[in-house]
Amino acid sequence: MSPDAIRLDRGSHPDPSAGSCLMEYVSVLEGGDFGPLPRCTHPAVAALAAGVNDRTSDAGRPALAARAGRLRRAGSTDPGLTWALVEVCAATVLARRPGDAAARRRSARSRRARARLGWLLPSGVRRHLPRALLVAVGLAALDELVAAFHAVLAVAGPADGPERDRVLAALLDDALDVVGAADTSQEPSRAPATHVLKEAMAA
Repeated sequence: MSPDAIRLDRGSHPDPSAGSCLMEYVSVLEGGDFGPLPRCTHPAVAALAAGVNDRTSDAGRPALAARAGRLRRAGSTDPGLTWALVEVCAATVLARRPGDAAARRRSARSRRARARLGWLLPSGVRRHLPRALLVAVGLAALDELVAAFHAVLAVAGPADGPERDRVLAALLDDALDVVGAADTSQEPSRAPATHVLKEAMAA
């Protein structure tokens, strides 16, 4: 099936003919196995993108397809990337609710965690470690990312409304900017336990 013929929808799908979420669409473009966790994309980024896809309205979801190219390039060996995405979520909350105490604590916790990981795993050490291991280290913060994303939903406007669509699209754009600034790697590798990521974001 041509990628142009695929419609974006909520949830997961058995094959492209039944529809596709944003990350399943990326997997079609990539040419690998059809599914929500294509190997070209860091699993935490894929989980966040899947959450954005599922919380965007039917009217707003087609516009997310324009991010698919960047998502194909959103691999990374940065073990602090998941924490960086947490900080992006916290910044989104603070932009809409300045002074939010929980978001400020979450942002500070993210900065501390990233500094700690940078000290424990400097770039010289990371170069000698398998990509899957570095990704797995970062995924220890997945629960923090899930909580941070739900905090965004709480301030993003009514469900299925245009305001929420705009906030979530901007969140995904900001997240992709962070990935672009990280130490990226396109070496394909499947990180451990990635089958639970999309379900975690949907909880």
